[in-house]
Amino acid sequence: MEFQKFSHISFDLWLTLIQSNPEYKQKRNRLMIEFFGIDKDPALVDEAYNKFDSLFNGINEITGGNLDPYELWLIFLNHLDVDIKKMNVEYLQSFIDETEKLFFDYHPTLLDAQTPQLFERLVNKGHTLSLLCNTAFTKSPFLKRLLAHLGIAQYLSFQLYSDEMGYSKPNIKVYEALFNNASQIKAVTKADILHIGDNPIADLWGATNFGITGRLLLPGETVVTVFKEYL
Repeated sequence: MEFQKFSHISFDLWLTLIQSNPEYKQKRNRLMIEFFGIDKDPALVDEAYNKFDSLFNGINEITGGNLDPYELWLIFLNHLDVDIKKMNVEYLQSFIDETEKLFFDYHPTLLDAQTPQLFERLVNKGHTLSLLCNTAFTKSPFLKRLLAHLGIAQYLSFQLYSDEMGYSKPNIKVYEALFNNASQIKAVTKADILHIGDNPIADLWGATNFGITGRLLLPGETVVTVFKEYL
C-alpha cells in the first residue's frame, strides 16, 4: 500500500498501538476481590473479566452504541455474586478511582517502542494523525493521560473515544466524526483518509463501509513494521 497518498491517518488503540500490562490485571483482580468481598479464586475472576470485556465490546460493535461504564461494572459484579442492591455510585466510583491508580502504576505499554519516532516522522512528512478507540471498562480520560505518558499524544491532532461520542466502531457515525474532525484541520476527501486497526469488523469493515481506506494489522505486524520505510 502506498501511504504517501493519504493525507490523514487514523489509528485504533488496543492491540494496534498498545497492549495490556499483565501485572495490572493481577493487581486489579486482587483489588476487586478485596474491595467487594468476592469469594472466588483470582484466576476465575480474571477469566470472567476477560469474558465480559469481550462480551461488552461485542455488544457495542453490534449495536454501534456504547454501554455505560457504571452499568458494565454492575453487570459484571452481579455475575461475581456481589449484591449490587447494596451498591451506590459513590462506592463504585471509589473502586474505579483505585483502579485508575493501579492503571498508571502498571500501565499498558506500546506494542513497538519506536511508535513515537514513527509518529514524529509521519507528522514531519505532512500527515495528520488521530486516534479512534472503542472503550468498555477503561474510560477515555485514563487513556488520554496514558497516551501523553507514552509520548504519542503530542502527535495526534485529535482523539475520538466511544464513551465520549456515544457510538462505537463500526457505527458509521464514528467514521463520520473521524472525517468531520479531519476536515476541520485541512481540506480532505474520503480518499485522503486511512484507518489502521486490528479488528476486521470494527476497523476494516467499519472504515470501508463509510468509504475510507481500512488497513488491518496482520498477526506479528505493528504500525512500525507497516510504515518501516518511514524510519
